[in-house]
Amino acid sequence: MRVETGLRGRRALVTAGSRGLGFASARALAAEGCRVVISSSDAPRIEAAAGTLRDEGHDVVARVADIRQPDQCRDLVAWAVSSLGGLEVLVNNTRGPILGTVAELDDQAWVEAFNLVLMSAVRLTRASLPALRLKGGAVVNLTSIAAHQPVDNLVLSNALRPAVVAMGKTLAKEAAPQVRVNSILTGRFETDRIREENRHQAITLGVDPTEYTARSIGNIPLGRHGRPEELAAAVVFLAGDAASFITGTTLAVDGGEYRGLF
Repeated sequence: MRVETGLRGRRALVTAGSRGLGFASARALAAEGCRVVISSSDAPRIEAAAGTLRDEGHDVVARVADIRQPDQCRDLVAWAVSSLGGLEVLVNNTRGPILGTVAELDDQAWVEAFNLVLMSAVRLTRASLPALRLKGGAVVNLTSIAAHQPVDNLVLSNALRPAVVAMGKTLAKEAAPQVRVNSILTGRFETDRIREENRHQAITLGVDPTEYTARSIGNIPLGRHGRPEELAAAVVFLAGDAASFITGTTLAVDGGEYRGLF
């Protein structure tokens, strides 16, 4: 029996939607009947992603945008609202910032990560609010379990992901009752990003990447990396009517890796 999500006919913007978790989220929303705009700074990749989804029968269009740039955030939202005729769902997603430690990363790396991870979410959300308020909307921030539990060699993510969660928590009150705002703490998923992380961590520790991957999976109670579509199911839930009384919350989708109580 299919559960009705209430998303049919709604309009969504998913950033960093050319691959990985963003692509899976866009596909899942489109499968529920959303009309979707996906964005990326990589023109060939985002056009190919949109083409793939259209070939599957989905209503998806692509827009090239570098969401590190303030004007491109504003222009992306304006274009999406104009193209779709409105907006009810915003999925704030970015690629991960570069890996490294406090000692290794210079000021420029911090500034770039600040604009990529935090300010993109701030700017995109701020620009989207007028449209989201019109018919009632939902913002879903894709963050990381690093927001609750620092990860070695990922200091930029460790520092900035909590800020995204805090921004979302604050906005959940400010934008209520018209707009719901929630964050997903992502764990380890079968994506290019996790493969990059595993290689980097293995080199840092001086072990074989296969050994490191097995070791990291050993920290996940469910014993495997997640599939992107499993993350996308959580996006659909939080964007849809089943979550109509949920706002200001964080949902860990990590196979149980985060061990904290709160």
